[in-house]
Amino acid sequence: MSDTSKYDMFMDELTSLEKQIYTFVQMYEEIAEKKSELEKQLLLLEKENEILKLKIKDKRSNPELTKDLFNLGNINLEDRENLKGKITDLINKIDYHLRS
Repeated sequence: MSDTSKYDMFMDELTSLEKQIYTFVQMYEEIAEKKSELEKQLLLLEKENEILKLKIKDKRSNPELTKDLFNLGNINLEDRENLKGKITDLINKIDYHLRS
Protein backbone atom coordinates (compact mmCIF):
# COMPACT_ATOMS: atom_id res chain seq x y z
CA MET A 1 0.00 0.00 0.00
CA SER A 2 1.15 3.45 -0.70
CA ASP A 3 1.60 5.99 2.03
CA THR A 4 -1.19 8.19 0.68
CA SER A 5 -3.76 5.41 0.79
CA LYS A 6 -2.77 4.54 4.37
CA TYR A 7 -3.03 8.20 5.25
CA ASP A 8 -6.45 8.49 3.56
CA MET A 9 -7.70 5.36 5.35
CA PHE A 10 -6.40 6.68 8.66
CA MET A 11 -8.09 10.05 8.10
CA ASP A 12 -11.38 8.33 7.16
CA GLU A 13 -11.30 6.29 10.34
CA LEU A 14 -10.42 9.36 12.37
CA THR A 15 -13.33 11.28 10.83
CA SER A 16 -15.66 8.36 11.56
CA LEU A 17 -14.52 8.27 15.18
CA GLU A 18 -15.04 12.02 15.52
CA LYS A 19 -18.62 11.65 14.26
CA GLN A 20 -19.29 8.83 16.71
CA ILE A 21 -17.84 10.85 19.59
CA TYR A 22 -19.96 13.85 18.62
CA THR A 23 -23.07 11.63 18.55
CA PHE A 24 -22.24 10.20 21.98
CA VAL A 25 -21.65 13.67 23.41
CA GLN A 26 -25.03 14.83 22.09
CA MET A 27 -26.73 11.75 23.58
CA TYR A 28 -24.99 12.35 26.91
CA GLU A 29 -26.13 15.97 27.00
CA GLU A 30 -29.73 14.97 26.26
CA ILE A 31 -29.67 12.29 28.95
CA ALA A 32 -28.10 14.67 31.47
CA GLU A 33 -30.81 17.25 30.76
CA LYS A 34 -33.58 14.66 31.15
CA LYS A 35 -32.00 13.46 34.38
CA SER A 36 -31.93 17.00 35.72
CA GLU A 37 -35.60 17.51 34.84
CA LEU A 38 -36.52 14.21 36.49
CA GLU A 39 -34.60 15.14 39.64
CA LYS A 40 -36.48 18.45 39.82
CA GLN A 41 -39.78 16.64 39.35
CA LEU A 42 -38.81 14.14 42.04
CA LEU A 43 -38.09 16.94 44.50
CA LEU A 44 -41.45 18.55 43.75
CA LEU A 45 -43.26 15.26 44.24
CA GLU A 46 -41.42 14.58 47.49
CA LYS A 47 -42.41 18.03 48.79
CA GLU A 48 -46.01 17.45 47.70
CA ASN A 49 -45.97 14.06 49.39
CA GLU A 50 -44.75 15.62 52.65
CA ILE A 51 -47.51 18.24 52.47
CA LEU A 52 -50.11 15.52 51.91
CA LYS A 53 -48.73 13.52 54.83
CA LEU A 54 -49.02 16.59 57.06
CA LYS A 55 -52.60 17.14 55.88
CA ILE A 56 -53.46 13.51 56.64
CA LYS A 57 -51.86 13.80 60.07
CA ASP A 58 -53.85 16.99 60.71
CA LYS A 59 -57.10 15.35 59.60
CA ARG A 60 -56.48 12.31 61.79
CA SER A 61 -55.78 14.47 64.80
CA ASN A 62 -59.04 16.40 64.35
CA PRO A 63 -61.44 14.97 66.98
CA GLU A 64 -64.62 16.06 65.19
CA LEU A 65 -63.59 14.33 61.99
CA THR A 66 -62.66 11.20 63.89
CA LYS A 67 -66.01 11.24 65.68
CA ASP A 68 -67.85 11.67 62.37
CA LEU A 69 -65.93 8.85 60.74
CA PHE A 70 -66.73 6.41 63.52
CA ASN A 71 -70.34 7.52 63.63
CA LEU A 72 -71.15 6.08 60.19
CA GLY A 73 -73.39 3.36 61.60
CA ASN A 74 -76.51 5.40 60.94
CA ILE A 75 -75.86 5.66 57.15
CA ASN A 76 -78.04 3.45 54.99
CA LEU A 77 -76.52 0.59 53.04
CA GLU A 78 -76.70 2.29 49.63
CA ASP A 79 -74.94 5.43 50.84
CA ARG A 80 -72.33 3.31 52.59
CA GLU A 81 -71.58 1.41 49.35
CA ASN A 82 -71.35 4.70 47.43
CA LEU A 83 -68.93 6.02 50.04
CA LYS A 84 -66.83 2.86 49.80
CA GLY A 85 -66.71 3.24 46.01
CA LYS A 86 -65.60 6.87 46.26
CA ILE A 87 -62.92 5.99 48.79
CA THR A 88 -61.68 3.16 46.56
CA ASP A 89 -61.56 5.53 43.57
CA LEU A 90 -59.57 8.08 45.58
CA ILE A 91 -57.13 5.43 46.77
CA ASN A 92 -56.65 4.25 43.19
CA LYS A 93 -56.02 7.81 41.98
CA ILE A 94 -53.50 8.45 44.76
CA ASP A 95 -51.80 5.12 44.01
CA TYR A 96 -51.63 5.97 40.32
CA HIS A 97 -50.08 9.37 41.00
CA LEU A 98 -47.53 7.93 43.39
CA ARG A 99 -46.50 5.25 40.90
CA SER A 100 -46.19 7.58 37.90
